[in-house]
Amino acid sequence: MNKVCNVYELPGVQRVTGNTIRPGGLALTQRALALAKLPAGAQVLDVGCGAGATLDFLAELGLQILGMDPSRKLLLQGNGRSPHLPLTQGRGETLPFAAHTFDALLAECCLSLMDDAATALAEFARVLRPGGTLILSDMLAGNPAGIAAARQLPLSCCVSGAFSQAQIEALLAEAGFAISYWEDNKEALKQLTVQIIWEYGSLANFWGCAGEDGMGVETAVSTLKPGYFLLLAKKNGHRGHREHGEKEKL
Repeated sequence: MNKVCNVYELPGVQRVTGNTIRPGGLALTQRALALAKLPAGAQVLDVGCGAGATLDFLAELGLQILGMDPSRKLLLQGNGRSPHLPLTQGRGETLPFAAHTFDALLAECCLSLMDDAATALAEFARVLRPGGTLILSDMLAGNPAGIAAARQLPLSCCVSGAFSQAQIEALLAEAGFAISYWEDNKEALKQLTVQIIWEYGSLANFWGCAGEDGMGVETAVSTLKPGYFLLLAKKNGHRGHREHGEKEKL
């Protein structure tokens, strides 16, 4: 891929999602942070911060924050809204921070956009302190048989980079993370899909506005049967009993 995903820069998408530009919005972030129980003053990195909506919320909680995103357009948008936000341009695969710098790292709907998820997760682990918390939410491939076709889509977006649950679990384990919580949030994705259809008239029109073959993308997406998940994982923790959220486990 190796390019910024222009889908998230579309004005229509931001009209639907607000500044968070992802399923679940800040409500899902609030839930994740309630589960994480980070102490005041904790050092938190938001990878794929976009226009910085989550950073504003984190700052209100008394956390020490830093945001990074590859999109210059979104970062400028964030600086225009909140000039004092600590934002930097960069990619998750090459974090410009020293090892053991952060207590927590958020990657909300961005791992699937990266060229090399394994390298990115290794970087997440490197910059987290021992016992640090990874908060990860992203698209899920409900039908693993559809992943190959999704990878062939001529665009960089969370659909084309979605993983199955088994793949996510394996990638995290390889990077040295132990999952402590997993929650199904496919309803948030369904709600966002309905809002996009309302805004654009159809999903095919939406993908067409992103400069792609709308019908071709829609077919691949339908085969993939995408879902959405939230998980928390600990660096260098021991794999224990996984908690269950209030929603049905995937």
